[in-house]
Amino acid sequence: MVKFGRHLQFYLESDERVSDGDNAEPYIVPYPDIREEIGIGQSQFVNEWMISMNRASDDYTKRIRMMWKRIFDDIFTSSAASRRQSFDSGISTFEDEHRGLPSDKAVELYVATVDESRSRELFSYIKKLHSTAAMNCEALRKLVKKFDKGATARGDEMQSSSLLIELYSASFMNYQCLEGYIEILRDTLVVSDDEEEMDSENDDMYYIQQRNALSTDNLALKRRAEELVASKRPLENSLAAFESAWCGGIHLCECDVALTKDEKLVLAHDEDFSRLALDPRSTCSQTKVGDLTMKEIISLTFKSGTRPPLLLDVLRSAQAIGGESKLIIEVKPGNQEACTALVRLFRHHPDLIDRCAVIMSFDAFTMHRLKAELDEMAASLVSAGSMSPRGTTSAHTWDRRGTPPDSINAGCYIETRSETKSQNNFVPKVQLPKVLLLTVSKEPQQNYELWVSVSNLSPVHSWLKNGDSSSLDGVYLQFQPEMLEPNGMHSLLDMSKRGYTIGVWGEFGKDPDDYFTATQLIRDCGVSYVNTDLPRNFRGNGAKHLY
Repeated sequence: MVKFGRHLQFYLESDERVSDGDNAEPYIVPYPDIREEIGIGQSQFVNEWMISMNRASDDYTKRIRMMWKRIFDDIFTSSAASRRQSFDSGISTFEDEHRGLPSDKAVELYVATVDESRSRELFSYIKKLHSTAAMNCEALRKLVKKFDKGATARGDEMQSSSLLIELYSASFMNYQCLEGYIEILRDTLVVSDDEEEMDSENDDMYYIQQRNALSTDNLALKRRAEELVASKRPLENSLAAFESAWCGGIHLCECDVALTKDEKLVLAHDEDFSRLALDPRSTCSQTKVGDLTMKEIISLTFKSGTRPPLLLDVLRSAQAIGGESKLIIEVKPGNQEACTALVRLFRHHPDLIDRCAVIMSFDAFTMHRLKAELDEMAASLVSAGSMSPRGTTSAHTWDRRGTPPDSINAGCYIETRSETKSQNNFVPKVQLPKVLLLTVSKEPQQNYELWVSVSNLSPVHSWLKNGDSSSLDGVYLQFQPEMLEPNGMHSLLDMSKRGYTIGVWGEFGKDPDDYFTATQLIRDCGVSYVNTDLPRNFRGNGAKHLY
């Protein structure tokens, strides 16, 4: 239950599910409860599984019917006047013109008939209905897989040949047809990144001089970073804050992203903007980011006088500044839609892919899904010729781990393919972000946290593996004092030598945040990334131990 079970828990706690007119929540398969039936009795497991599948199917059918009733009711209500005019003038009625209307045409007609707010409501409804059905399907499939895994040893009969027939015949297995309707609404309602023209914050940008004495290849600047110069630092999560850090010699900057109601990725650490807004009492500042459109977010003013930036804005600034300016992006647990939107952004802007060094989350299930989507995207971009050829290769096996970093320049590495020389075959190389799993160093305080001690990193390997097919690129560990002791160093080096990428983050105000600690982690432990708030005394007295 480490991967899917936790992901399901994130989903249940996210308030992202769809409700009907009576505010009744949709049915979610009780995965943990049914999982507990495995080993107790075959008949009991099968009975609970069938009850759950039937409830999920009935609930989906009810909500699909509600969706179509809403669509056709709104179409014919909004068109009542035009239908009367057509009838009075002897022209064929609206009903005659749209007899046997195909489902996709009905959705297109709905968007053309009702106002934008109604279309957006339908967009949100279908997306959430889709995610709920997909979650139930995956839960029931995984339950069968887990039951069959030890069925023979328990003396039970394997159930895949019978229960999967029931599952794949259920109504909610047709949830993928909703994806076509989602695309129709997305194409109509969401301005593509290529067409997007929003006010830029470049007028507010200012540069500072690079501090040559500080090596920053491995430091990931966090949102609370202190000022890099004597003047007041820019407001956190503003475009100016990232540009100042990159121009000041920091190569890697960390950010959190959220998905707006109209599917724009915007930088946001909190669930709303009340803490950063000029007017924290305004409706927009107190509304969850996911319930705001980008237009509403643009109308919101930060204390600095700027607006919340799009992720696209920040990536473009990193590209314009050049060098090793890159982002480390954290995705909140359960936010699989944000990951899909991120991959979609990279598909539209493949030139910005290498401006993202790392994508990370506490949600292992979502990270494995993201990795699969990134690999699929990379393959399609190469096939379409969207990536520039680099080098001479002919093998098609991805090497996502790359060469183990050295102790100094290990911040980011190029994704390579296995080097097989060919005289005439030039295959593009694609630089993908590292996909890392976040963990904590103490007993979890939140349901989504995975706990591991540096003295025993063996659980990490199972979290990173996805069967025999693939693996995440590594792990982002919370700092532990034992990391700087011989056993901890050995443990980290061993993981690094296995080809995994390691990052270390610290809790603000509690864990050490200084040059000496960061350098030890990078130089002696094989760590690739070290997060820092860059406090004023970052160099401090600890630096003298390095020379």
